[in-house]
Amino acid sequence: MGREQDTSGSAPFGAASVGFTLSQLGFETSRRFGLLVGTLGLEPRQFAVLRAVQQEEGQSQQTVAEQLEIPPSTMVALVDALEEHKMIERRMLGSDRRTRTLHLTPEGAGILKRAMELASRLEQTICEGIDRTERARLLHLLGRVAENLGVSRGSLPDKGSGERPPQLPAHGMEGKRR
Repeated sequence: MGREQDTSGSAPFGAASVGFTLSQLGFETSRRFGLLVGTLGLEPRQFAVLRAVQQEEGQSQQTVAEQLEIPPSTMVALVDALEEHKMIERRMLGSDRRTRTLHLTPEGAGILKRAMELASRLEQTICEGIDRTERARLLHLLGRVAENLGVSRGSLPDKGSGERPPQLPAHGMEGKRR
């Protein structure tokens, strides 16, 4: 007989919470990743843009923004910074003066390669002691959790804002936010 599924949505008092555990792990993973790509002069959102451009060279800036769920004004600022640092190049799309396509420069490709190496080492640290089958199962389960929360694959956790969630007061959830 198969295992019964707990569909109550709540854990008994004192039991581990999936949501809290995911929050802890997400925050720590994000912190470490930010520190790693920061050594290359990137922030995580810029890494995401470089990676999206590499995956399909010549996409419009608008298409990349939509894929990553980054608001247009934020996307413009991210691409401006990447272009200023000669990591991305904007090109006009034929005779359409409004549409710009994005292309990695050799500098951008080199930075992205180094960032991917750092990300790969972080992934190895995260998955230490987990075999391939367990990793695949974990990714499958996390995919179901993402689906439950309406999180689309490839979107940035902060929708490209670069902001952290508002902080709660030091003494718990009561009172006004600071």
